[in-house]
Amino acid sequence: MTYLLLAFATLGTSLISGVLSMAGGMILMGVFGFFLSVPAAMVLHGVAQTVSNGSRVWLHREHLRWGVLIPYSLGSFTILLLFVLVTFVPDKALLFILIGSFPFLALLLPKRINLDMQHKPVAFISGLTVTTAQMLAGASGPVLDIFYVKSSLTRYEILGTKAITQTLGHIIKLVYYAFFLDLTIDLPLWIYPAIVIAAVLGNWMGKFVIAKVNDELFKRVGRYAIMIVGFVYIMKGVSELGVI
Repeated sequence: MTYLLLAFATLGTSLISGVLSMAGGMILMGVFGFFLSVPAAMVLHGVAQTVSNGSRVWLHREHLRWGVLIPYSLGSFTILLLFVLVTFVPDKALLFILIGSFPFLALLLPKRINLDMQHKPVAFISGLTVTTAQMLAGASGPVLDIFYVKSSLTRYEILGTKAITQTLGHIIKLVYYAFFLDLTIDLPLWIYPAIVIAAVLGNWMGKFVIAKVNDELFKRVGRYAIMIVGFVYIMKGVSELGVI
């Protein structure tokens, strides 16, 4: 029953990501973290989000902004090299507190700072920051959102461009936790195709919903959704520490 729940959670969160381009991966990582060890959650989440974001790249392929990919990738692979050298694995308390804190980061940034993903140096910094978040917390959508707040991209360009950078980041996370670390990932084999099917189906369903949402509503609803979820996860992380 637990693994069926994880498959249905993948379907639901892929639908959320397909509509809002945010929150889905963050929610799913929290669900996986509740039921699995951190390495197992990272691997399964990596599979789910690689497929989910990868399918979204295909669905919105006509709207991709490829110019950000090279500098973003350089930042991402720099972080992978660093993690391979230190071989660090976060515990559950850190994982939940980090996931929960990410949505509030944008509120702390001075408004004069222009973190527009369309600028190549900003894309490189985004690669460093977002990939670090993915390696430590599994999810990084709210961190990546910071780099799109002041962009002039449409909702379709945001969906596609975020999807391709997120796909890269989740592949890096998956490779690190599944191959570079000498850890046992005890998951039944059938859960992997179930997760893949659920991720693709959720994104396919989301394509029909996004057509009915305007750009302003698209950005506003997403911000409120991830803050609510973030607060819940911070409380979970604090409870893991035994503080409450």
